[in-house]
Amino acid sequence: MNMVVMTDRLRIERYNNKDIIFVDYRGLKEKEMIELVMRHQKLTEETRLPFLADFHETFATPGYMLHAKEFVKATRPLINKGALLGIDIVKAWILKGILLTYGVNYKSFPSKEDAIEFLTE
Repeated sequence: MNMVVMTDRLRIERYNNKDIIFVDYRGLKEKEMIELVMRHQKLTEETRLPFLADFHETFATPGYMLHAKEFVKATRPLINKGALLGIDIVKAWILKGILLTYGVNYKSFPSKEDAIEFLTE
């Protein structure tokens, strides 16, 4: 695995000869999550890379969701896959709504290894 670090929470990692944006939301509060999704959107617009986002110990607040929806709309034409970790029952319902509304290929996984397999297959 090679790694290009943008910040400690937003970086490009290489697995199976493919680059992936890794976004680490773990434990962040709404304001930091919004800042991170905005930086993630900018990086995705520049690189067009799929992503793996870790949402353990977070809450999908209405404020964050507004920005997340903007991310989905802006990046949908640019990337074909996204993988999510730390998706509980509430987040699963939100994800289902995003999938139905925007038709993106985002999936949740129990482990980083499973997510990487999906992103690099």
